[in-house]
Amino acid sequence: MVNAVKKYADLKTDLKFGMKGAYLFFGEEDYMKQHSLFEVRKALLGEEKDGELRHKRINMPEFDGGKIEDAVNVVSPFFGEGITLCEFHEIKFSALKENELKFLIGLLKDIPDDVVVLFYSVSDELDYGNLPKNPSKLLIRLSEVCKPVYFPKEDEIKLVKWTARHIMSEKISFENGVCELLVSECGRDMFVLSNETDKLCAYAKMHEKSRIELNDVREVCCRNNEVKAFDFSNALLNRETDKALEIVTEMKLKKEKPTYILSTVLRTVCDLYSVKTLLDAGYNEGEISRELKMHEYKVGIYRKNCMQRSADRLRKLLSACMDTDIKLKSSSADEYTELEKLVINATTG
Repeated sequence: MVNAVKKYADLKTDLKFGMKGAYLFFGEEDYMKQHSLFEVRKALLGEEKDGELRHKRINMPEFDGGKIEDAVNVVSPFFGEGITLCEFHEIKFSALKENELKFLIGLLKDIPDDVVVLFYSVSDELDYGNLPKNPSKLLIRLSEVCKPVYFPKEDEIKLVKWTARHIMSEKISFENGVCELLVSECGRDMFVLSNETDKLCAYAKMHEKSRIELNDVREVCCRNNEVKAFDFSNALLNRETDKALEIVTEMKLKKEKPTYILSTVLRTVCDLYSVKTLLDAGYNEGEISRELKMHEYKVGIYRKNCMQRSADRLRKLLSACMDTDIKLKSSSADEYTELEKLVINATTG
């Protein structure tokens, strides 16, 4: 069975009482993963010069077991007292050969007491299965010798709370709905959300405002591709051919990848269909929010959007978008042309 998968809250306990052995950072939320890496460095290395000497950061696009062994077991006497942190990046765990994996597991069973090993994995380097119920065999094997720390994409409810804490840390208050609107407008990418929140707070301070209002968010913050996808979805659903084609033209001019926008449109239409299905089944907004793990603010927007639409209409658009997505990924056809065909079929069919 997989070693208990930790999250950021669990990691903070280790940071407080002491880290030991090997850790594996993985998952889709790179912002929190990077933030946690900085926290680990600060806790283990401090801010003194000798801390830099006790820090080894190694990029390993090609697996080299001997290099890992040397880094972990060879600690220079010039490093000073304290824990040595060995970081390894770019290891393609999913591509490891059986003998390489066995070597790594064997090596990590006997880590010196004054060394902490940290593997930092981006999402395409490790197949971790479907957590929490179905971890991959690879993750199970690695967890025998590593403490796996999982960084999933945060849901909107948590992002709203995180944004609120971010603003309040700047000693600024905000109007009801500000954080919900900020997440809705800027999306779930925490790097983008952090930058836009910082920009919003700087704007408030520059204008000597102690309270952020909804109009400030609309005036200052950039709408992201998720919002554009929502507008595009609405244009398709409302059979607004010109508006939908205008969005495609704008994408061409900005050289935005149709595959990215379409994947976001797919998620948007899928969410709308899910909300509509539950509304037709008699669920209220609170129940839908809990069922879909979607913030009530977004549920409210989606409820209004799909009140005048049939579930069948949403299902047909979802099917058309999926067909186009398959064409974009499996043929050499011009991506923008396929998107324009989708617009014509969805708005005039």
